[in-house]
Formats: sequence, structure tokens, C-alpha cells
Amino acid sequence: IALPTIQSNTTTMSIAALRTESTTAAKSILSSGVDTLTTLSGALSTAAPYADISSAESAFVAAIGADVEKSNDVVDGLYTIVRDALVMAIGNIRVLEKFIGLRVPQMEDGNNFGVTVQMMMAKLLKDKREQLEKSLSDTSKYYSSRADAIDKFNHLSNTSKVETTSESSGKSTGGKDGDSNTSSSNTSSETKTSTGSDKIDAHRVKSLAALDAQMYCDLKFALEGMVDDYLIILDNFEKNMDKLEHPRGKAYGGYGSGGSSMVY
Repeated sequence: IALPTIQSNTTTMSIAALRTESTTAAKSILSSGVDTLTTLSGALSTAAPYADISSAESAFVAAIGADVEKSNDVVDGLYTIVRDALVMAIGNIRVLEKFIGLRVPQMEDGNNFGVTVQMMMAKLLKDKREQLEKSLSDTSKYYSSRADAIDKFNHLSNTSKVETTSESSGKSTGGKDGDSNTSSSNTSSETKTSTGSDKIDAHRVKSLAALDAQMYCDLKFALEGMVDDYLIILDNFEKNMDKLEHPRGKAYGGYGSGGSSMVY
């Protein structure tokens, strides 16, 4: 693979353009931040109708009824909203992290208070992003856990299919056509259906409803925590934007400062 020839002045111009692009993207996220929070808070109030886990659990037991294999519509709806919101927030935080990283000026003695502000904000963003990434990972296990819980119901019939293939080969000598090789293959299949108990295990129903209620609360808390964290991030950027964008002041011309001249 032929790599392009890179000239120093061309590289500097490209990085400067990317820095400007990063700043524009970050400011767009920040300017729409309150609207984003309002939308998420409204979606949560609609998708999460139960105030406490016992109310959710009771409702889910009633909804399961005799059909333990049907999905939980409330949790399914909240699952989609929350995980989409987590992905959005993680992506936006990464944009803000890149913005700060590209505004860090070259290393010099003195006048580094603004850089300290940048580093503190970078750590805040990293910590919040990792919390959201953990929530995203943890909630992904819901359907696997639910499938395992459903498998434990002994009233459900179970159908399995077993397929067996046998092969044989041999060699015969002599005969009017001389020596010959022979082979054969035979495949058989068997379907087995086992019928479970006629009675639904009430404790298993409660266990399934408890699992759904736990995920309901996990999703609700994840979105509430994300909204709080997002608000904290917006507030810190609003208070410290001047230092984050121009850590050594707008008049400073060092590389990465946002000034007009480049220092190497």
C-alpha cells in the first residue's frame, strides 16, 4: 500500500481544520443540550409508568398470566429508549473529549491553570462515559437472562429433533468386472416431543416478573443517572467554556490554543 507523502505545512493545515470541525461539533452538542435533556425526561416519564419496584412486579405478574413466553412490552419499550439514549450520550461525550484534547496547548512553563481545568474536565467526561458504557453492557444481558428463566418452566412442551447419519464402505475382488469399491450412506431423523406439567409454577412466574421488574428499575435508573450526568457536564462546560477553549487566553498564539500563530 502506497502511503501519501506528508508535508509539514499540509499536516498543520489539516489538523487545524479538524480542530475547527471538532469545536463546531462540540458547540452544537452543547447548544442543544437542554432540548436533549427535556426530550429524554419526557420519554422516561411516558415509558416508565411505575414509581416503585413492587408496583412494577405486581403488574408484570398479572401481565404474564398463562403465557410465560410472551415479551414484556413495558420493559421492551424502555429497553429501546434507554439504550439508544446511552449510545447517543456516549457518542456526544466522546465528541466533547476530542474537543478538549484538541484544545490542549503546547507544553510551556507557567500559565497552566487553564490546562488544569481542561484535564479536570477530561477526567469528568471519561468517568461519566465509562459509567454509561457499563450500563449499556449490563443491560444487554436482559434477554439472555429472561430466556434462561423461561426455560425453567416445567409446563412447557419441548420438541427436539435428532438426526443420525451412518456411512459404510467396502471393497470386493474378482467377479466379471474385476475389483470394485462400494460405499453407502443412510440418514435417519427422529423428532421427540415431551409434554410438561399441566400446572404453571406460580413461583417461577413471580421469578420471571421479578427479573422484568429488576431490569425495569435498572433501565429507569440508568436513564435518570444519564440525564443527571449530562446536566452536570453541560453545567461545567457553561461555567468553564472560556478556559476549555482558550486555556491560556484568547490572545495566546501557541499551537492548539485557538490563536492565529503556530509555535513548534
